[in-house]
Amino acid sequence: MSININLAKEMAHLTCDLARTCSEKENYFASMFNLTPAEFRCLRLFEDRNSMTIKELCRLMELTPGRITHILTSLEAKNFITRASDKQDKRNIIVTLTNKSLPFIKNVSDSHVKIHKEILEKIPQDKRDDVISALSEVLKALQEWNKKK
Repeated sequence: MSININLAKEMAHLTCDLARTCSEKENYFASMFNLTPAEFRCLRLFEDRNSMTIKELCRLMELTPGRITHILTSLEAKNFITRASDKQDKRNIIVTLTNKSLPFIKNVSDSHVKIHKEILEKIPQDKRDDVISALSEVLKALQEWNKKK
């Protein structure tokens, strides 16, 4: 079964517009909390855990260790994280949330969900499940495509 080229063009435009608009939303959201977009993305990774290694952060954020170090230095200066050598392997650095950051992360997460609730409310109620399902399918297809490249 062949895909209509016009559908592919429309999807290309929509996904680029969606990525750009999501980036604008993320920049706005980060500024609400006096964070850079990179700091915001980094802290969001800690939503379900209190610590991880720099190697994990590099992989998840797809950034170089030098760029991650820059982000972490800024977050450390804001007293959101601490860094320490792994006791079992001194080559690894473990990044841990501070007690100050735990309620902050919860506030950021709750606010992030609230914004997306507001976005969903702009979509007719009878289409919301379809939108979530379609976004899930697009994400899954993009992830599969990324694995093959």
